[in-house]
Amino acid sequence: MVLIIDTETTGLRGYPDDRVLEIGIAEYDELSKDIVPVYSELIRYDDMREFDSSYVNRDGTNGVWIYRNSDMTLEDTLNAEKDLATVVKEVREIVRGKAITSYNVGFDFGRFLYCEPWDLKWITARRYDVMELATEKVMNRARSDELEDKSLQNRLISEGCGINSRCVRSQDAYRALCPDDPMGLVNGQTHRALDDAVMEGWILRSILSDRTAPYVFRGRMKRRWNGNE
Repeated sequence: MVLIIDTETTGLRGYPDDRVLEIGIAEYDELSKDIVPVYSELIRYDDMREFDSSYVNRDGTNGVWIYRNSDMTLEDTLNAEKDLATVVKEVREIVRGKAITSYNVGFDFGRFLYCEPWDLKWITARRYDVMELATEKVMNRARSDELEDKSLQNRLISEGCGINSRCVRSQDAYRALCPDDPMGLVNGQTHRALDDAVMEGWILRSILSDRTAPYVFRGRMKRRWNGNE
């Protein structure tokens, strides 16, 4: 069993410049192949209006990007039921002693969840980087002319994915590896944390269905948690 974690954040720089606004967790059972939603929470920041008004994105635009490019709003953050400390505590309880992954480990974990106040590195094991596995599998299929979606196949090849660390985006990996669209995303997705975590579970399921040795650890827990914070 592996937990897939997805975050929605204020930006791409990571801690301490950026914040996690929403976190979603899905569980993939490698034996039953079931994908189950586990956890989903928005995080309340009472100073978010001031944060948003002063935020400058990498491209020079003002204001937190996700509020202007998804169905998440500033009011959602201000009115969220749980604050950061509460969500961090709940997430740590869920993942403690478990194998975890994300679509982009370097981003979700390296820039946020391995940092304060989450500190998940020492209480979890990292099993896969779904993005690395997906990029390899999708591009091997694309270059062998095996993808059903030829327009996607041609675009991925023309974009040079899989070359010079350019990775396949999660939405494209889902289209390539799950052409029957088990989540019913034909009309698009909301880009919210839990939906993305479940989608990444389907991507991982497709990848592992072709692997003879699914238990590929790229990291291990430094120590077991003794139950005391």
